Order: sequence, then structure tokens, then C-alpha cells
Amino acid sequence: MKTIKFRNIITFFFYLIFFLLLLKNSLAYLDPDFGWHLKVGQEIALNKKVPTINHYNYVLPINENFWVDHEWLSDYLLFLAYDNWGYIFINIFFALIIILIFLILNNFISKEIIKDPKSIYFLLIIETLGLKAMSPHFGVRIQAISLLFLSLLLIIIYYFEKKALTKKRQYYQILFLLIPLLYLWANLHAGFLLGIFLLFLYLGVKIVERILLYFQNKKIIKPLINFFNLENTLNNKNIKIFLLFALLASASTTLTPYGLKLFDFLYSYGNTAYLKIISEWLPQYYWPFMYLQLLYIGLILTGLIITLFFYKNYRNDELGKKLLTPWNIALNILFIILAIKSKRHFPLLFVSSLPFIATFVYHDFKLLLNTKNNKKNKKISVFIKCYLLILFITVSTIITISIKIIKEPFNYFHEHYPRGATDFLKENHEKYYLDNLFNSYNWGGYLIHEHPERKLFIDGRLPQKELNGHSYIEEYYTFYSEDQTKISEKIEKYDIKLFLLEKPKDIKLHWIDKKIFRLKEDDFKAKDNLVEYLNNNNFNIIYEDEISVIYYQE
Repeated sequence: MKTIKFRNIITFFFYLIFFLLLLKNSLAYLDPDFGWHLKVGQEIALNKKVPTINHYNYVLPINENFWVDHEWLSDYLLFLAYDNWGYIFINIFFALIIILIFLILNNFISKEIIKDPKSIYFLLIIETLGLKAMSPHFGVRIQAISLLFLSLLLIIIYYFEKKALTKKRQYYQILFLLIPLLYLWANLHAGFLLGIFLLFLYLGVKIVERILLYFQNKKIIKPLINFFNLENTLNNKNIKIFLLFALLASASTTLTPYGLKLFDFLYSYGNTAYLKIISEWLPQYYWPFMYLQLLYIGLILTGLIITLFFYKNYRNDELGKKLLTPWNIALNILFIILAIKSKRHFPLLFVSSLPFIATFVYHDFKLLLNTKNNKKNKKISVFIKCYLLILFITVSTIITISIKIIKEPFNYFHEHYPRGATDFLKENHEKYYLDNLFNSYNWGGYLIHEHPERKLFIDGRLPQKELNGHSYIEEYYTFYSEDQTKISEKIEKYDIKLFLLEKPKDIKLHWIDKKIFRLKEDDFKAKDNLVEYLNNNNFNIIYEDEISVIYYQE
């Protein structure tokens, strides 16, 4: 009978704790977009076709009301799962997606990159930091699918390169996986555009490698030849084969139900105003600062700088050489830039950089795993193993007990969403149904699900869409302008009689914000220009509770 290694037991408990933490985090809040995802999925299930007309808002002109749900398949599956198995099942499913990503990456890195089963200890420690840093982006979030597909894409590229260099027969067959991968990705999430970009970035890097080798005797090129590890350079035939499959995989994304209109819609994301308005899209140098994300980015940058400045120390062994490949360096630089420009992209950085940072850490600290055992050390080892087992069992039990099972999320999270105000509008629907409603952006998805009879001003589906010479989200924020005349013009333009608004919430600063940056909560209490306008212009409060208020003009 094969004995179970203690390393495997520790790994199991790490995964178990990761899963429990992911589930607890997921059940601790309701994503603002969850409501519209469910409602759109229900619409697809009933109509047996993808949605093309935006009938949830009254703002857009009829000739500009075409809408592409680039996550249509995810929305459809999300609705089916929620309708048949409930909210808890969905939370478990999304937590398992992240665990699956960790399992795939850990197995790949341990067996293919580092080639040492003991490296799992370094991986788990790094992933503990990464999991905590990524937690604001996890939950019932469809972007988790893009993380999974990104991992699979990078692994396919790796195995193609490995087989091409070892000249194995029919080595290119693995590239056939790119076609269904990109096609399915294009139906599930807009992140497939990143997949297409990476395919052609890889091609560009491989072409540059060929050029460097071709001019290797030139004086200006020799330093680069000595600097980078070009042992993985592909020949022209392999580059052409990869180009063919990259084109086929990219072409497959045009076969979705939306065809080329999918790209036409996604092109509207060229208006990037939402990157400086919506919280999770903000750059890392905008408050609120994500300190653990900054710490990890600093760790990656440190690894890159040390590797690049002391490259001679890494060219002497096979493991070190893997850090110096142009593709590896280009990949990490790309995702560092993306993660700095937008906090939402941090999970992409973590997934793509994990092989690099794990290799870097293992390369410089592997001696810690190779200490010789004597009798005294064995006794200490037994004690440590028993202590760790008790600790992991205790932690797992505590987290499990603290998890709250939620069956009705739209009722449960009444402290964060306008449950009472929505009920009021539904009860008085006949009285107010002809009146246009201006709603809080954060509540749009919730209202679409809970009060679909009511058309809204805005929700989370189209923040980037052009409207009146700027983006939809910018048009929304003109209602909060300091210019009271502008507010009046917008209310008249859209003939708005009802306003459902959030009451201001207290800002909670991190201790680093207070101690290091000397920030104060009072610094973030902005004047609410819209509320001031409504109070001074014959709008009456017809409903109010602890989190919401409804204004109405007779």
C-alpha cells in the first residue's frame, strides 16, 4: 500500500482552507452585477436567442439601443444553475474555479518548470499572499473564467514550444486546442481579446528572437545575445505553424451568435473614462490603495530587476535560464503594466506571473528544502508536523463554522441594497410607472432583477458606451456636477421625476492610510450636489430608510 506523504497532506489542507476562504469571501457580499446577469440569462433561456436590444434603460435613443452581451453563455449558465441549484451552488462553483486554477498551475510549475515536488511549499506560501490580495475580485465574478482560460492558454503555448524544440512527432497537435479554447472563451467573457493579443505577442517575441540570432555577429546585437536566453528560439517552420493556428483560433471568435458585431461592440471600450471612475478599474496609484497587491507587484518587480541586473548568476543552471527568456520577461512586464493601470487586472498578473515568481523564489531559496536530517531534527520534524496538522484542522473548522449559508441573496443583503425602496416602488408601481427614474449606478443590476418592470437610468452593463459626446458613465456623473444649472438641464432632458439614491456611507481608512499618508475620513466626505439640488427644487422625499432615499416631483 502506497504511503501518503506529509507534503500531500499539507497541500490538501492548504487547498481546503483556500476553498473555505474563497467561499466565505464570496458569501460575504453580493456583486452589483449579479442581478442583471441572472435576468439576462433568464431572457436568453425564455427567448432561445442572445439579446440584441437594450430594453432595461430609457436613456439611449432607439437607433443606438443595440446591445451585445459578450458574456451571454455565462449569463445563461448562471441563470440555469441559480434556478435549479440555488445561490450556494454558484458560490461553490466559482470558488472551485479558483482552486482548479491553483491545482493546474501548481502541477504545471512543480513538474514542468521547477521539477521538484517540494516546490509546492513555496507555491502555497505565494498563493496565500495572492489569494488575500485578489479577494476583492473574487466571488460570483465571471472574470474568474478568464483567469482559467488564461492559465490554459499559457500552458498550451509552453507545451507547443517544448515539443517543437525537442522535435517530437506531430508536436503541433496541441495547438488544435487553441481553436475551441478561444471560441468558448469568446462566448463566456470579453477577456478572450487578451487571449488573441497574447497569441500574437508570443509570435512577435519569437520573430524578434530569430532576428537577434540572425544578426548575432553584429556588435550592437552581441550584448543582447549574451543577456537573454535564446535557447528556446523557434525555427521559421514552427513560427509559421503557430501563426496558422493563431489565425484559426482568432477567426473562431467571429463565429459566436453575434458574429463581427461582437468586436464592433467591444471596440466601444476604447472610451476609457470608466477606468478613472469605477472603483475596481482604478489604477493602483488611486485611493483606495490595495496594499497587498502593491506588495506582490513589488515582489515581481524585484524578481525582474535582480534577474536582469545579475543575469550572469542565472545563466549557469537550467532553472535560472528559464527566468531569462524574452517571452517570460515580456509576459511579466505586460501584466505588471496592466495591473498598475487597473486594479481589476491584478488577478491576471498573479496567474501569468506565478511560474516566474515561483521559479525565482525557489532558485534563490531552494537550500532551505535540502537540509540534512539527524535524530534531533527528526524529533523536531515530528513535532512540527503534528502541530501543523492540529493547526490546519482547527483553522478549517473555525472557517467552516463562520460561513453563512445564503439562499436568498437579494433579500439577505438588504443593508447594502435598496430592498425597502424597491418594495415601495413595486407596491406603488401603478402610481409611478410613467415617471422616469434616476438610480444609483451601483444598484442598477439589483433593480433589473428585483423590479424588471421599471426601466432605469443606468446599470453596470454599458459604462463605456458613447452618449452625448462622452461615455455613459460620464453622462451619469453630470448629475452630480457642481453646476446646478447643468443638473437642471439633465433632469429636463431626460424628464426625470423620481430619484432613488444611496445615503452617504462612512469611509473606513486602512491604518497605513492614517499612519503613513496622514489621511482622515473627513477628507473623503464630498458634498452631494444632486441631493442639494433636489432639496432646493420642489422634490419631496416619499420614501426613506437607513441606506436609501426616494425623491419625487409632483
